[in-house]
Amino acid sequence: MTGYRIVQLAFLAGELDPLLGARVDTESYRYGLETCENFVPVNEGPLIKRPGFEYIGDADETTTWLGAFRFSITQEYVIEWGEEKARFYTNGAQIIEEGTGDPYEIVTPYPAEVASSLWTQQSYDRLYIDHPDYEPGSLVRSDATTFAHETSILRNGPFLDENTNEDITVTVAGTLTVGGVVTINASEDIFEAGDVGGLFRIEAKDFSDIKSWETNVSDIEVGEILRSDGKAYTAQSTGTTGTVTPTHDVGSEWDGSRHAKAADGSSAVFGVRWAYRYDRYGIVEITGFTNAGQVTGTVKRRLPDSLTSVPSDYWAFGAFSPRRGYPSIVLHWNSRQIHLKDFDIYSSVAGDFGEGRVNFQTLDSSGIPQADLGFRRTLATEDPVLWATADRKLLIGTASRELMVGQLNTQEAITGENIQSEVQSFYGSEQVTPLQIGISTIFVERGGRRLRAAGYDLATDRYVPGDLTAASRSVTKGGILQMAYQRIPHGLAYALRGDGQLVTHPDTRGEVKGFSRTVLGGGGQAKSIVSVLGEDGKTDELWALVERTGGDGSTRKEIWRQMPWRELGDDAAEGFYVDCGTRAEATAGQTEFTGAVHLAGQTIVALANGAVIRNILVADDGSFTLPESAVPSTPYTLVIGLPYTATATMLRPNVTSDAGPSLGLKYQIKKVMARVLEAFGLKGGELGRPLETLIRRPGDTPMGSAAALQSGDFGENVEGAFGRDGRLTLISADPLPAIVSATVMRVEMDSRDA
Repeated sequence: MTGYRIVQLAFLAGELDPLLGARVDTESYRYGLETCENFVPVNEGPLIKRPGFEYIGDADETTTWLGAFRFSITQEYVIEWGEEKARFYTNGAQIIEEGTGDPYEIVTPYPAEVASSLWTQQSYDRLYIDHPDYEPGSLVRSDATTFAHETSILRNGPFLDENTNEDITVTVAGTLTVGGVVTINASEDIFEAGDVGGLFRIEAKDFSDIKSWETNVSDIEVGEILRSDGKAYTAQSTGTTGTVTPTHDVGSEWDGSRHAKAADGSSAVFGVRWAYRYDRYGIVEITGFTNAGQVTGTVKRRLPDSLTSVPSDYWAFGAFSPRRGYPSIVLHWNSRQIHLKDFDIYSSVAGDFGEGRVNFQTLDSSGIPQADLGFRRTLATEDPVLWATADRKLLIGTASRELMVGQLNTQEAITGENIQSEVQSFYGSEQVTPLQIGISTIFVERGGRRLRAAGYDLATDRYVPGDLTAASRSVTKGGILQMAYQRIPHGLAYALRGDGQLVTHPDTRGEVKGFSRTVLGGGGQAKSIVSVLGEDGKTDELWALVERTGGDGSTRKEIWRQMPWRELGDDAAEGFYVDCGTRAEATAGQTEFTGAVHLAGQTIVALANGAVIRNILVADDGSFTLPESAVPSTPYTLVIGLPYTATATMLRPNVTSDAGPSLGLKYQIKKVMARVLEAFGLKGGELGRPLETLIRRPGDTPMGSAAALQSGDFGENVEGAFGRDGRLTLISADPLPAIVSATVMRVEMDSRDA
């Protein structure tokens, strides 16, 4: 038998996939773990026990999803999406209806079942929302505690391709000015009931029924209509036309100075005031369906007069309507509001989308495209768009590939003509909103099991999506449903699994990527997560919608907030290492407490000024009693909640000698040691056997009082089984902090065993 000291100096690789259980030749094995549950491997190398979750309140019984409203860098809100309603939280608390004490909520058009597929884009005090089954809308914040839902006003489009069949024409009857009611008659059956609510654009066949404006035309009468620059104008004065060609598309302007000298030297008056009347096309919002050949509507853009008598085959349906659906994604990019629907990108006019009014005009009044106007671009891909992120270019994901959309000529502004899409990779995606961290976009690969980080690679001139989960595919069991990012203090990406666990990944540029799992106390299952700015205006808070079984056997839906990560040197009495927990300030010697109704009928754990009190039963009315001997005789901080256990299990030890790796050799663990920072209550030993307390209470610390957190090297002799499966495991089951910097095992190995 030969003795060895096996040291693990860091845990960067986190929980590894069992398929790597024999890859002792990799860096992942060197820094990895078999189990990493409720510990987080941070960039510096140690394992840190995650903080607990505070109980904020009961969720509405219909709630299915959490979102964020990011008003400013100093105030953000959690949105609780329920059945055609929304509630709000900020600064660690729910917004309450003034005067009633009830949760403040607003009416929305969105059923709870679609909340997870709402796509949002923040713009100051407005959160734009897209969903393929509902008109584009927004949540609007009018003050710190007041919100409302509004339907977006879409102006001048967007529209589908113009009709190409010359035999299918339309005419119009009614009041052609803005606000007027008209009837549209089609030569064939082109309408459906689902067109109601959509737009319809009609262009005049020609202006042959209107005389052309020319210079030096005398005897113009008030009300006379002439055409110029593709537009129709109405004379508002009498006289002779001047030399300034009318081109305006709003209001009135003169075509001459009104005073001039004729060629023979005599005086004459030149100039007529012309009012813009209409141009070649108008727009109608369809409000009523009569039959497949006729609809009624309200004029949104003045219609040409000739449409009442000259049938036109120049018409187009709006792109968004109940019949054709609505966009699924809204983004802001290059000073434009972008909407994506199926295979199409629809862009607003540059800078013209404020206050919920979005202008999709694609042609000027002369029918000519302009660089700053809106555009539509169809992507050359066989699958509809599932997600998109905006950076210098658009990165788009579909079920089969990832695309990049940007300028064809990077020296010119983005326009409908100066845009192209390029395939970046062929992994395919799930319909999960990506995370944008630093210069990378993290998305979920098709199948829901792999997380990929797409960053620009100069060598290949494309966005290369590296597999973050290459060594830890098992941690995404159940599939990823949602993601969130916590920038401070550790830079952690969170992913919600289908089974209610959370996957945590520290953002790092290192080659070794680590993952851990959060298993909530009390059997809680997270149904949705979101990260918002904390009360201090600096750190990010992780919030969760949690479903669990209450003490009476009923299913509860609750809103939890993860407490701040503990910093070295913080008061141990302020530690929060329970779930569904609460904190209170107690009087000296206080043993009777009330108010824990959400924990009624359940056994909880408490921390009284840093001292652990276990096995406390909460009565049905939410009251509970602490042992008199366990509470301080001075005022103290009490933290109560559901316990959880942090577990870190090492991989099988490996020793490499001249004979090669020690795989297959029998060994026995004889001693375990951990180097810790400000920890207490840590146990260790061989997995599956009784564990030893590694950090013992100092002899001068009275029982029942809080022991000081310890830093240093702590170990115990153990009697592991002689075999091939011994693994060191560490657990922290008490509601106390634990930071593990390194572990050491002393093992005896039979080198003769084959």
